[in-house]
Amino acid sequence: MKQPFEPVNDLERTLVAALQNQIPVATFVQTLLSATVYVLTDKDSQAGGVWDHGATPMVLADAKKTPFLALFTAPERADAWSKRQTTFGFGRSTDFAGLLKGMAPEQGIVINPGLPAGFEMQPATVAQLRAQAR
Repeated sequence: MKQPFEPVNDLERTLVAALQNQIPVATFVQTLLSATVYVLTDKDSQAGGVWDHGATPMVLADAKKTPFLALFTAPERADAWSKRQTTFGFGRSTDFAGLLKGMAPEQGIVINPGLPAGFEMQPATVAQLRAQAR
């Protein structure tokens, strides 16, 4: 039996509220735009926490082979994935808005994949969000 999802930060509280229809999904998305998210990568951050542009983030695919950048609302939410996908044994917290700008145009986003409180954005929605964030 899965354990209940207990939010550990404001981003998670907003996500849970949106999933339970207590707030509009758009409110969660606006919170996400100013949030810090956690990304698993195949390389450790350089000294000082600078993003290594040679690092590859974990990307998952759906049944249609659409790529989705996997993001997590807190580092502990990524634990199971870093054990399952050992290639992506490193992670870092990063600004979502900055990450959004650097994403490949054909990628969607999956937040907290496999967890009870997760969220998915199709590539077209991500592209719209990127255009709005400029």
